[in-house]
Amino acid sequence: MSNTTESDSAQLGLQLAREWPAVFVMGLITLGLGLVVISWPQETLTVISILIGLQILIYGIYRLVAAFAEDTVSPGFTGFVGVVGIIAGVVVLRHPFQTVAVLAAILGAVWIIGGAIEFIGAIADSKREHRGMAAFGGLLSIAAGVIVVVWPAPTVTVIAWVAGLYLIIFGLFICFSAFQLRKLTK
Repeated sequence: MSNTTESDSAQLGLQLAREWPAVFVMGLITLGLGLVVISWPQETLTVISILIGLQILIYGIYRLVAAFAEDTVSPGFTGFVGVVGIIAGVVVLRHPFQTVAVLAAILGAVWIIGGAIEFIGAIADSKREHRGMAAFGGLLSIAAGVIVVVWPAPTVTVIAWVAGLYLIIFGLFICFSAFQLRKLTK
Protein backbone atom coordinates (compact mmCIF):
# COMPACT_ATOMS: atom_id res chain seq x y z
CA MET A 1 0.00 0.00 0.00
CA SER A 2 2.77 2.46 0.85
CA ASN A 3 4.66 1.72 -2.39
CA THR A 4 1.56 2.73 -4.36
CA THR A 5 1.21 5.93 -2.33
CA GLU A 6 4.90 6.80 -2.80
CA SER A 7 4.64 6.08 -6.52
CA ASP A 8 1.53 8.28 -6.81
CA SER A 9 3.28 11.08 -4.89
CA ALA A 10 6.37 10.82 -7.10
CA GLN A 11 4.20 10.91 -10.23
CA LEU A 12 2.30 13.96 -8.94
CA GLY A 13 5.61 15.67 -8.06
CA LEU A 14 6.92 15.04 -11.56
CA GLN A 15 3.73 16.44 -13.09
CA LEU A 16 4.07 19.56 -10.95
CA ALA A 17 7.75 19.88 -11.86
CA ARG A 18 6.79 19.90 -15.55
CA GLU A 19 4.81 23.07 -14.84
CA TRP A 20 8.00 24.99 -14.04
CA PRO A 21 7.45 27.52 -16.87
CA ALA A 22 4.18 28.63 -15.27
CA VAL A 23 5.92 28.99 -11.91
CA PHE A 24 8.70 30.98 -13.58
CA VAL A 25 6.20 33.33 -15.29
CA MET A 26 4.49 33.86 -11.93
CA GLY A 27 7.86 34.76 -10.45
CA LEU A 28 8.52 37.24 -13.25
CA ILE A 29 5.09 38.82 -12.77
CA THR A 30 5.68 39.14 -9.02
CA LEU A 31 9.14 40.59 -9.63
CA GLY A 32 7.72 43.04 -12.17
CA LEU A 33 4.97 44.10 -9.81
CA GLY A 34 7.57 44.77 -7.12
CA LEU A 35 9.59 46.92 -9.54
CA VAL A 36 6.45 48.88 -10.46
CA VAL A 37 5.59 49.50 -6.80
CA ILE A 38 9.12 50.68 -5.99
CA SER A 39 9.34 52.81 -9.15
CA TRP A 40 5.97 54.50 -8.71
CA PRO A 41 4.89 54.21 -5.05
CA GLN A 42 2.55 57.23 -5.12
CA GLU A 43 0.83 56.05 -8.28
CA THR A 44 0.53 52.52 -6.93
CA LEU A 45 -1.11 53.80 -3.77
CA THR A 46 -3.44 55.96 -5.83
CA VAL A 47 -4.53 52.94 -7.91
CA ILE A 48 -5.16 50.94 -4.72
CA SER A 49 -7.17 53.83 -3.31
CA ILE A 50 -9.23 54.06 -6.51
CA LEU A 51 -9.98 50.33 -6.34
CA ILE A 52 -11.07 50.75 -2.72
CA GLY A 53 -13.23 53.71 -3.73
CA LEU A 54 -14.88 51.68 -6.47
CA GLN A 55 -15.52 48.83 -4.05
CA ILE A 56 -17.15 51.21 -1.54
CA LEU A 57 -19.23 52.84 -4.28
CA ILE A 58 -20.46 49.49 -5.62
CA TYR A 59 -21.23 48.33 -2.07
CA GLY A 60 -23.22 51.51 -1.49
CA ILE A 61 -25.22 51.01 -4.68
CA TYR A 62 -25.85 47.39 -3.73
CA ARG A 63 -27.11 48.36 -0.26
CA LEU A 64 -29.33 51.12 -1.68
CA VAL A 65 -30.90 48.71 -4.16
CA ALA A 66 -31.26 46.09 -1.40
CA ALA A 67 -33.23 48.63 0.67
CA PHE A 68 -36.07 48.36 -1.85
CA ALA A 69 -36.22 44.56 -1.76
CA GLU A 70 -39.33 43.06 -0.19
CA ASP A 71 -37.49 40.87 2.32
CA THR A 72 -35.22 43.62 3.73
CA VAL A 73 -35.53 43.68 7.51
CA SER A 74 -34.62 47.35 7.95
CA PRO A 75 -35.05 49.18 4.65
CA GLY A 76 -34.42 52.63 6.16
CA PHE A 77 -31.13 51.64 7.74
CA THR A 78 -30.07 49.64 4.69
CA GLY A 79 -30.84 52.61 2.43
CA PHE A 80 -28.92 54.93 4.76
CA VAL A 81 -25.89 52.64 4.65
CA GLY A 82 -26.18 52.58 0.87
CA VAL A 83 -26.27 56.36 0.57
CA VAL A 84 -23.31 56.72 2.97
CA GLY A 85 -21.41 54.11 0.94
CA ILE A 86 -22.10 55.93 -2.31
CA ILE A 87 -20.98 59.27 -0.84
CA ALA A 88 -17.86 57.71 0.70
CA GLY A 89 -17.02 55.97 -2.58
CA VAL A 90 -17.32 59.21 -4.54
CA VAL A 91 -15.16 61.07 -1.99
CA VAL A 92 -12.47 58.39 -2.17
CA LEU A 93 -12.54 58.46 -5.98
CA ARG A 94 -12.24 62.26 -6.05
CA HIS A 95 -9.33 62.34 -3.56
CA PRO A 96 -7.52 58.99 -3.80
CA PHE A 97 -4.12 59.88 -2.32
CA GLN A 98 -5.65 61.87 0.54
CA THR A 99 -7.70 58.77 1.31
CA VAL A 100 -4.52 56.73 1.60
CA ALA A 101 -3.11 59.35 4.01
CA VAL A 102 -6.30 59.27 6.10
CA LEU A 103 -6.22 55.47 6.23
CA ALA A 104 -2.56 55.66 7.29
CA ALA A 105 -3.48 58.13 10.04
CA ILE A 106 -6.22 55.77 11.24
CA LEU A 107 -3.70 52.92 11.25
CA GLY A 108 -1.34 55.12 13.27
CA ALA A 109 -4.09 55.87 15.80
CA VAL A 110 -4.80 52.14 16.13
CA TRP A 111 -1.09 51.49 16.73
CA ILE A 112 -0.98 54.23 19.39
CA ILE A 113 -4.03 52.87 21.21
CA GLY A 114 -2.90 49.25 20.91
CA GLY A 115 0.60 50.17 22.09
CA ALA A 116 -0.77 52.07 25.07
CA ILE A 117 -2.94 49.10 26.04
CA GLU A 118 0.04 46.74 25.68
CA PHE A 119 2.35 49.03 27.69
CA ILE A 120 -0.16 49.58 30.51
CA GLY A 121 -1.01 45.87 30.57
CA ALA A 122 2.68 44.97 30.85
CA ILE A 123 3.25 47.42 33.68
CA ALA A 124 0.05 46.51 35.55
CA ASP A 125 0.40 42.71 35.40
CA SER A 126 3.25 41.79 37.73
CA LYS A 127 2.79 38.05 37.00
CA ARG A 128 3.21 38.48 33.26
CA GLU A 129 6.22 36.82 31.69
CA HIS A 130 8.55 39.03 29.68
CA ARG A 131 6.97 42.25 31.00
CA GLY A 132 9.91 44.29 29.81
CA MET A 133 9.60 43.04 26.23
CA ALA A 134 5.85 43.61 26.24
CA ALA A 135 6.31 47.14 27.58
CA PHE A 136 9.01 47.82 24.97
CA GLY A 137 6.73 46.47 22.23
CA GLY A 138 3.96 48.77 23.44
CA LEU A 139 6.27 51.79 23.39
CA LEU A 140 7.51 50.82 19.93
CA SER A 141 3.93 50.58 18.69
CA ILE A 142 3.14 54.01 20.17
CA ALA A 143 6.23 55.53 18.52
CA ALA A 144 5.37 53.99 15.14
CA GLY A 145 1.77 55.20 15.48
CA VAL A 146 2.89 58.75 16.26
CA ILE A 147 5.20 58.75 13.23
CA VAL A 148 2.38 57.56 10.97
CA VAL A 149 -0.08 60.12 12.40
CA VAL A 150 2.38 63.01 12.09
CA TRP A 151 3.65 62.06 8.61
CA PRO A 152 1.00 59.84 6.99
CA ALA A 153 1.89 60.44 3.31
CA PRO A 154 5.65 59.76 3.60
CA THR A 155 4.99 56.78 5.86
CA VAL A 156 2.64 55.24 3.33
CA THR A 157 5.27 55.74 0.64
CA VAL A 158 7.84 53.91 2.77
CA ILE A 159 5.33 51.10 3.31
CA ALA A 160 4.88 50.92 -0.48
CA TRP A 161 8.66 50.67 -0.92
CA VAL A 162 8.85 47.87 1.65
CA ALA A 163 6.00 46.06 -0.10
CA GLY A 164 7.74 46.52 -3.45
CA LEU A 165 11.01 45.20 -2.07
CA TYR A 166 9.16 42.20 -0.62
CA LEU A 167 7.56 41.49 -4.00
CA ILE A 168 10.94 41.68 -5.73
CA ILE A 169 12.54 39.26 -3.28
CA PHE A 170 9.54 36.93 -3.40
CA GLY A 171 9.50 37.06 -7.22
CA LEU A 172 13.19 36.12 -7.33
CA PHE A 173 12.49 33.26 -4.91
CA ILE A 174 9.68 31.98 -7.13
CA CYS A 175 11.93 32.17 -10.21
CA PHE A 176 14.66 30.26 -8.37
CA SER A 177 12.07 27.64 -7.31
CA ALA A 178 10.98 27.28 -10.94
CA PHE A 179 14.53 26.44 -11.96
CA GLN A 180 14.72 23.92 -9.13
CA LEU A 181 11.53 22.31 -10.45
CA ARG A 182 13.05 22.30 -13.94
CA LYS A 183 15.99 20.26 -12.64
CA LEU A 184 13.55 17.61 -11.38
CA THR A 185 12.23 17.02 -14.88
CA LYS A 186 15.66 16.08 -16.27
